[in-house]
Amino acid sequence: MKPYDDVDDEFPEDTAGEAADDDTPEAPSKSQIKREDQALQALGKRMTGLSAKQIAEFPVEESLRDALLEWKRIRSHEAQRRHIKRIGKLVREHDVEELELAMDRADPSSSLSMSATRMAQDWCDRLLRDGKPAMTLFVERYQVQDIQLLRQLQRAAKPDAEAESPTPAMRKLMRFVRQQIVQKTA
Repeated sequence: MKPYDDVDDEFPEDTAGEAADDDTPEAPSKSQIKREDQALQALGKRMTGLSAKQIAEFPVEESLRDALLEWKRIRSHEAQRRHIKRIGKLVREHDVEELELAMDRADPSSSLSMSATRMAQDWCDRLLRDGKPAMTLFVERYQVQDIQLLRQLQRAAKPDAEAESPTPAMRKLMRFVRQQIVQKTA
């Protein structure tokens, strides 16, 4: 008897060209991974535009917060490019949808922020024009807690309602109304 007589001479079938019958999901392609990384880096780049105060209040871990603040100190273009890649990796550890929503709330150029500003302008006009009925509707719709402050701001801005440029009292009312709208939509 030869030493390898008991071993089967048949080789397993080659299944490389055949489609897999099992339902295991395929791994994402290299291009898809790069696109996702670039999207995370773009979000990180947007986050670097926040002020130091906004970064301090932003809902992220300390490591990402430190990286965002550190980016502001870097002056070399190449070093900033590398640092954005690091920020993108740190962003990956967070809930991206939550970060994007927080960025939309913080960034005045975002569509969410611009629509909140437009709604606030409309509500300020209604509050100054219609008075108490508009106040009641606004308080009910946005569940305003500090009604007394809203009344004070409305009373202070009412004499300036016909002014061409916004007065400080009108800006305070606008800021308060916008804040209530943003809190409700969050």
